[in-house]
Amino acid sequence: MKTIFAVVALAASAFAQTVNIGFPLPGQNISAGSSVNVQVEEGRQLDALTEIGIAVTLQHCQQNPCEDVSEDLGTIFFAGPFQPQNFQPPASSGEPYQNFTVNIPSSFAKGPAVFSVPHAALFGLGPEFFTQISNVTVNIV
Repeated sequence: MKTIFAVVALAASAFAQTVNIGFPLPGQNISAGSSVNVQVEEGRQLDALTEIGIAVTLQHCQQNPCEDVSEDLGTIFFAGPFQPQNFQPPASSGEPYQNFTVNIPSSFAKGPAVFSVPHAALFGLGPEFFTQISNVTVNIV
């Protein structure tokens, strides 16, 4: 019984620590050479969480649908602290978020691409190391 409770608690805590990409939207067309706002939303957080940071990356897809990009995240636009403070729209989840403006190079390959937000944090009294990657596929035009 203790094992089941521990597994459920661990799964719930991992789910409660996620970040999500609120914008751009899946399938959205983004022009190469333009700037785009990447909105990173904080999922429901537990009190015993210490943020380490996130990155905002973009990787061109080699196939359609896109392959798993977790081993090669592509171009890094931001790497540093995650400090969500905004609660106002346009957050789709109503959760705090942080915006990152990224400039897509005009030379970036056209077609499907994946914005990724790798996230790292320390959780619990131990603490335990937690990682996660949130993705959204867009179309570079």
